[in-house]
Amino acid sequence: MAISFFQEVETMCEATVYLVKEDREEEIMRDVVLVQPEGDLFLLANLLGEQKLVRGNIKRIDFLKHTLLFEEAEAPASP
Repeated sequence: MAISFFQEVETMCEATVYLVKEDREEEIMRDVVLVQPEGDLFLLANLLGEQKLVRGNIKRIDFLKHTLLFEEAEAPASP
């Protein structure tokens, strides 16, 4: 009987999202499973279906640490 050392395993890949403000990281949301661009914003959604819109620029995505860092972006000027 052959023994397989490799098994098909499904793993969850949630991330914690931070916004860098004044040289410190502020946690925005945990267990994020979706990051979707929406114009000049990003829609974040977590495992529970909670959603947030974030204005910023992606600074770093670290897949090993399951983190995503945004930098603050200036709000667009009002007409």
